[in-house]
Amino acid sequence: MDNRLTEIEIKLAHIEQSLNELSDVMYRQQGLIERLERGYDQLQQRIQTDAEGGTNTHLTDEKPPHY
Repeated sequence: MDNRLTEIEIKLAHIEQSLNELSDVMYRQQGLIERLERGYDQLQQRIQTDAEGGTNTHLTDEKPPHY
């Protein structure tokens, strides 16, 4: 009986460790998602401003650096 309880405790410890690791991964992924969303929003704003005749130049209108 004592051996079986020890095995259960070991398995529980591994499960808790895995849960903590997964939680850390999810936290980092959420931060990445938030940064990507901010970048996406900024790009959408730049595109909208450019489409409305803003001062941004189109990439096709710019001369490459070797000219």
